[in-house]
Amino acid sequence: MNKIDYINEGKQILRDKDIVETDSFCGEKIMHASVPGLGGAGRGISFSRNKSSLLKYYIKHRMLSDHFSPETNTNFFGQDIKIPIIAAPMSGIKTSLKGVIQERDFHKSILEGCSDAGTIGMCGDSYDTTAEYHVPELLKDVRGIAVCKPRIFSDIKNRIQLLSVSGVHAIGIDIDGAAGMLLEAGKVTKKNPLELKKIRSLFDGPMFLKGIMSVEDALIAHQTGFDGIVVSNHGGRSIDYSLGTADILPAISDKLKRKITIMVDGGVVSGYDAFIYLALGADVVLSGRSILHSVVGGGRTGVTETLNKFTSELKRAMLFSGCRKISDISSEVIEKYE
Repeated sequence: MNKIDYINEGKQILRDKDIVETDSFCGEKIMHASVPGLGGAGRGISFSRNKSSLLKYYIKHRMLSDHFSPETNTNFFGQDIKIPIIAAPMSGIKTSLKGVIQERDFHKSILEGCSDAGTIGMCGDSYDTTAEYHVPELLKDVRGIAVCKPRIFSDIKNRIQLLSVSGVHAIGIDIDGAAGMLLEAGKVTKKNPLELKKIRSLFDGPMFLKGIMSVEDALIAHQTGFDGIVVSNHGGRSIDYSLGTADILPAISDKLKRKITIMVDGGVVSGYDAFIYLALGADVVLSGRSILHSVVGGGRTGVTETLNKFTSELKRAMLFSGCRKISDISSEVIEKYE
């Protein structure tokens, strides 16, 4: 198989299991399903805006210069990674994928596949992992990041204690996970600044908040001691009529660039998408659905090959725009498409 076939193979497996249907958006086949599941909330407007907000930009060509080989390595919370693209946290696999793969095997493939590609993977936390939280065990063997739902404090504390002895690289709190089955069961809540400070005190290593979609929330994350944020509308799966992440990222970056680590997700299906997000102010870019499809289509190898494909595309964008290294990627190398 070539690199792209793992994504398509995964999509086809999900179609065959009646997990998703497809239609077209801007010439690309996209997949819709219920939530819980892979689909977007409501009419899928937030889901679609993640893609359309990226399409507002084009990459400037700067070809007349000395030749160079782009360098994609970067530092992420004190560790070197070969590319600024990592696997987004995903979970709820039992519910979303109807037994196509077990959640533990799913996370293991992501962590190992990311490691093989020289980057790092995230493991999510969901209703399905309430009874048996397998992430700390996996992180004892492979470098990775854990992201917890905004559970009640005692549950978050218990999870962080388990993770602290596992060798976890960093811990995130998925603040826009305050929805769905866990909310109905009284297991997750919104968090105010006092609660955030209390949570931040539980772990000595890097911590971040995922689900930031406003400058105000980004500033609170910084003020309460978190080392990073993920600009994210949960892939369009939490609420409808949200901004696309590329629409709000520049304003957040303008306030907090170089003060905290800025991550972003939403519609990342290529290295070119990652390049646009980096130019808009992100330090690291997360990919979710493409990694999920790659796991279903090819397991650990599928993840590695997809990330290698993203790396190749990112390098090409850097070469054509004159960016020798990741720090050269800025708003100067893109323009709004009018």
